[in-house]
Amino acid sequence: MLITAWFVLLAAAGWLVWTGWLMAFRPSSALDLLRRTATSHRINAIEQVPRLIAGAAMAVRAEVSHFPQFFAVAGLFIVASSVLLLIIPLRWHNGYAVFWAERIPLAGVRAVAPLAVLGGIGLIWAA
Repeated sequence: MLITAWFVLLAAAGWLVWTGWLMAFRPSSALDLLRRTATSHRINAIEQVPRLIAGAAMAVRAEVSHFPQFFAVAGLFIVASSVLLLIIPLRWHNGYAVFWAERIPLAGVRAVAPLAVLGGIGLIWAA
C-alpha cells in the first residue's frame, strides 16, 4: 500500500510540475483551463477523483514521510474538500473558478508558476 501511494504521489507531483510549466509558458491556456473547471459532472469528476486519490495517498504515506503530521492533515483536508467539491452545485464551483480566472493577470499566473514546480519537487522529496 505504501509503494502504491508513493507512485500516486509521484504522478501528482508530475502533474504539479506540468501545471507549473503551463502557467509559466502558456498562462492564458492555464486560465482557460481554470475557466472550464466544473463545467460538467464529468469534468468535475475528472478533476476531483484524482485529487481525492492523491489526498488519500498523502494520508497513507504520512507515517513514512518527512512531514508526517503535515501529510496526515493535508491529505485528509484534500480528501474532504474533494468530496465537498463533488457534491456542491457545479455552478458554485465553476463560478468561483471563473471569478478568479477573470481577475488573475497573466503576469500573476507566471509569477506563481515556480511555486507549483517547487511544490511538485517538494512532494516527491517529502513523500
